[in-house]
Amino acid sequence: MTALPAAPWTLENVPGRLTETDMRVFDWLLGYQGRFFTPGHLLELGAGQGRSAILIGRHRREEERFVVCDPFEPEALRGGFEANYLAFHQRLPEIVQGPAAVILDHVEPDSCRFAHLAASRAYEDVRDDLAAARKLLLPEGIVAVDDYRFEGAPGIAAAVWEAVTAHGLRPICLTPQKFYGTWGDAGAVQEELTRWLGGRADEWASHAEQVAGRTVVHLDRRPEPEQVPEPAEEEEREQTLPLPAEPADPGPVAPRWNTGKVRRKRRRPLHRRLLRMLPKPLRRRLRRRRSR
Repeated sequence: MTALPAAPWTLENVPGRLTETDMRVFDWLLGYQGRFFTPGHLLELGAGQGRSAILIGRHRREEERFVVCDPFEPEALRGGFEANYLAFHQRLPEIVQGPAAVILDHVEPDSCRFAHLAASRAYEDVRDDLAAARKLLLPEGIVAVDDYRFEGAPGIAAAVWEAVTAHGLRPICLTPQKFYGTWGDAGAVQEELTRWLGGRADEWASHAEQVAGRTVVHLDRRPEPEQVPEPAEEEEREQTLPLPAEPADPGPVAPRWNTGKVRRKRRRPLHRRLLRMLPKPLRRRLRRRRSR
């Protein structure tokens, strides 16, 4: 595949399921870690065509590793991923080509600050990916799980909420597509996130609730208001006037009382019409002659 140009491409042009809502949440969470100097590497299990990896890579610091693990089957998928990624970055992340189960052989325990899990939709795989993420993340590290609400893959939801209720995973926030959590203190992140959302109430809809004894922040972007078109110029309006509507049905017609033929007024004979055109004295003389 030919490498994609860095300009005028934007992240929205890269194929993938990462929504604008989650792009903003990724940016905020990784930016939050940057503001508070949270150490650690970056990890993604399941790369697709690189949309989420490109965004995560923007937050890689010079001393950090960014490891992407994906089978890339068929092999051409890896070429597409690399081309897309290099359209935005100077160098590729570290690529582990294989199933997510091998990631523990390539990343040290307690070394990551952010992990994005999007490798599988099977319950057993997601359960194992979460267990691996728990080993690889630092105490305050954040995990993002894709498609936790997808109706066609209930195993993802089962594995995620099992980790919450039985294995100490604390939810941070939920979007329509992704679950964000930590095995550390979620309260500090939620406090900052809630403050940030509060200043953008016209852009974000959010509320908090208790789930299994844990606070969960739901959030989603509000739809943009519809653009009202500018009033058309007078000439344009004249050119685009709608066609006249069909006349409405007037209903039953009132009956005609005179159903016969209409009598037309008979015209005078030609000689009489000519006679009327003569002067009155001459007409009188002609009438006298005719009467004799």
